[in-house]
Amino acid sequence: MIRRIIIIGIVIILPVTIYLATQYGQPPTVSFTEAIERTQHTSESDPASKVLIEVTITSAPSPTDLVAVDATGQTFRIEYTGSTPESPIREGTRARYVGHVHGGDTPIFHATQVLVP
Repeated sequence: MIRRIIIIGIVIILPVTIYLATQYGQPPTVSFTEAIERTQHTSESDPASKVLIEVTITSAPSPTDLVAVDATGQTFRIEYTGSTPESPIREGTRARYVGHVHGGDTPIFHATQVLVP
């Protein structure tokens, strides 16, 4: 009887776990423009949706304040508040940032994690 319950539990829980992992495991890769659109379609009470943006750093005056260009050619500012990456971020560095957009007159990307290849 217990064996049957365990097998039924695994058959039900495994697909649900896989579905949740694929939906919420890694944020979607988007351009900066798409990240702005995602921010505009959420209400102020909702938390900002996390996204992943692949960029090339064009200016790095400090490790927390960067200027980057994405794959579509859009230039934007990144405010990085995560832990210090192992390899330094310099001009010309290609990286992936996880975070969200703060709107306003000049939207910026608030990154909380950096993935440097």
